[in-house]
Amino acid sequence: MPHLVISYARPIEDSVDIAQMVQLVWDAAEKTGLFNPAAIKARALPVEHFVAADTDQPFVHVDAKLFAGRTDQQKQAMIQDLFNALKGLMPDTVSISVEAIDIDKQNYIKS
Repeated sequence: MPHLVISYARPIEDSVDIAQMVQLVWDAAEKTGLFNPAAIKARALPVEHFVAADTDQPFVHVDAKLFAGRTDQQKQAMIQDLFNALKGLMPDTVSISVEAIDIDKQNYIKS
């Protein structure tokens, strides 16, 4: 853990290297020191169709899914680091958001 799921408006593919974006998010999570690097997973999912307050502004959103146990301060620092990493890569026209989501370990299964 964590699972870093990056949703993005497909039009940003014209101006942003998506593989670089995924690596940048992974690197930012690793630099926090909160996770075993071997457990960090990052992936990007393009969004074809979206509506956001009557605008077609492109976006990037990261759901940082992690097992419960980190303090609010740790999570806030982590999401700020992820946000800052993306801010340095994205054009100013792209809306960026990041959310930390606690996963209850009892309700998670993996093979």
